[in-house]
Amino acid sequence: MAPVLQVVLNVIGGAITIALIEMGKFWYEKSVQRKFKSVFGLNSYVASQFHLVYAHLSLMPIADECGKPIPYPYVKPGEERRGTRFSIERPVSSCEVRAAKYLAASIGRNAKLSPILSSDIEMKGKLDVSFAAFGGPLSNYKTRDAIDNAANNLLKFDNSLFTSAHTGESVVEFEADFDYGLILKIHPAQFPKRNWFVCAGRGEWGTSGAAWYLANKWKEIYDFAGDSTFALIVRVKRDQDESAEPVVFRLSHKV
Repeated sequence: MAPVLQVVLNVIGGAITIALIEMGKFWYEKSVQRKFKSVFGLNSYVASQFHLVYAHLSLMPIADECGKPIPYPYVKPGEERRGTRFSIERPVSSCEVRAAKYLAASIGRNAKLSPILSSDIEMKGKLDVSFAAFGGPLSNYKTRDAIDNAANNLLKFDNSLFTSAHTGESVVEFEADFDYGLILKIHPAQFPKRNWFVCAGRGEWGTSGAAWYLANKWKEIYDFAGDSTFALIVRVKRDQDESAEPVVFRLSHKV
């Protein structure tokens, strides 16, 4: 074979190989996007359409041993002896900050969009939205909305027990060294095209561990649920969100 022909064939072969590799990458990314969209819904791919909802809290007035009001009740952990104190009008739980960080990173990486960070007070009157709410139903109004919604035929949570939506019976036995977290996805009865998620814990690490699992193990969730609504309970070692592992599974029919 002539040298020139050999070079031409090598170039053509190389170009075909590169094209096949790029095509494989393209279809792999499309497959990943399809699965992510199945779990999180179309709104996760639309700007300003998916909210990460933290619980808006306040601190009741507190006083020292003499009954004098303490205007600056917060201190920096580990630096209490320095005497520096702070006031915070609307404190936010650290576990919900971690939870929001996990979901924001996952949605940003896969959907190439940033979700909106909102408080449950801001979102209290809104139902025609898609969101992930952090914290239990006593602290977060949107968690309460999702758990109490007529479309939730999976699991309930009253901040101490996870129970079947059908029987009211407890569905998990707690071990002393672990926190537990609920991951719930429903399509609300009023707006079935929306996706409502809950990451709510029995213990702070249950909340953030549930969010970590949803953010990082969504492929496993897709293998289990596809685009259906579902509920998972994860067990989490304290101080180790990445230890989250599912111990209870519930799957409902597609809506």
